[in-house]
Amino acid sequence: MALFFNRISKLSARRDNARFFSTLPQSPYLLIGGKLLRESPEGKIGKHRFFDPTTQERVYSSEKTTPKELKGQPLLGTSQGWVACLENKDFTVHLTDLYKPWVSSSPRVISLPSIGFEPSTHATEMSLSSSDPVQDDFIVAAKFSEYQLSVCRPRWDSKWTHIDTPFSLLPPSDLMYSKRDKTFYFTSFKGLYMGYLDLSENELEFQELILRNQPKIPEAGWEMLDKCFMRKLLVESPSGELFFIKWYTLCIRREDEDGESIIMHSITKRFMVFREDEKRKDFCYTEDIGDLCIFLGDSEAFCVTASMYPGLKPNSIYYIGVSGLGSYDLASGTVRSFDPPGGRPWLVPYPFWLRPTNPIA
Repeated sequence: MALFFNRISKLSARRDNARFFSTLPQSPYLLIGGKLLRESPEGKIGKHRFFDPTTQERVYSSEKTTPKELKGQPLLGTSQGWVACLENKDFTVHLTDLYKPWVSSSPRVISLPSIGFEPSTHATEMSLSSSDPVQDDFIVAAKFSEYQLSVCRPRWDSKWTHIDTPFSLLPPSDLMYSKRDKTFYFTSFKGLYMGYLDLSENELEFQELILRNQPKIPEAGWEMLDKCFMRKLLVESPSGELFFIKWYTLCIRREDEDGESIIMHSITKRFMVFREDEKRKDFCYTEDIGDLCIFLGDSEAFCVTASMYPGLKPNSIYYIGVSGLGSYDLASGTVRSFDPPGGRPWLVPYPFWLRPTNPIA
């Protein structure tokens, strides 16, 4: 992926230089990289760099020592502010709060059993049932291959349980944990079904996704959306409301100035949000989610109360992906890109939003 640092530098140049804190306030942040400062017997000491959507500035964490067991490990995903890393030699999974910018103490590492095989990195996803897995009896659900869902209860299990999907056309996608229902939800590949994990039996169950009150869009608009790649996600609000989201991105092809090569990039065209009706067990289209912000990327989607974090725009979606970094106003349908205008989007090597873990988020 192309690096995001140039864009962040340009963005910050219009304000102050990057800010440094001993600890950052709890808020959603986008992890955009790090800076090695020096080596020590305990491990590498450095600072992590983040994009703060409340100020649209880059910020740095305090100095932290990377535990040796995390040395050189790829990041698999993030959930509840914790990041999952993979040990390349034996495929052991480690959870760490190293990247939480509001934590200044020594980072904690929780080692999980080996998954037993090399994961398909393009398909890797993870979700935790608790924001404090050190204290709580928690469950990890993860996707390491296309047609399996893997589950581990670290305090009880010595190995992962790998559950095959019943139908090849229903691979689980975009995992999320519901605090309201105390279960893991996911969507099917084409978004026609919503699945959930029956934790008592370690079985996958599916139900049809019924969408009501579709938006009124001109025929030309639907034709344009038909050309887009559509991603389907589920997210739960702090109060327990469940939303189903369609994310439309369009691939753009253009030749360079010499006409010799084709440059391809993607842009976000539209989002559609559907709110669950608990009584009818279906989802209804809405352009008003109130005082909420939704954060979407390559890890578990999450939702926060905008007024808790001054600077966030309510009724908006903040996103990072192949279409770059930006925000989307649901009421007006306006896309605001944080990428260079007219250029290819700057992407980050680890496009992970970190969710604040305070209970009133």
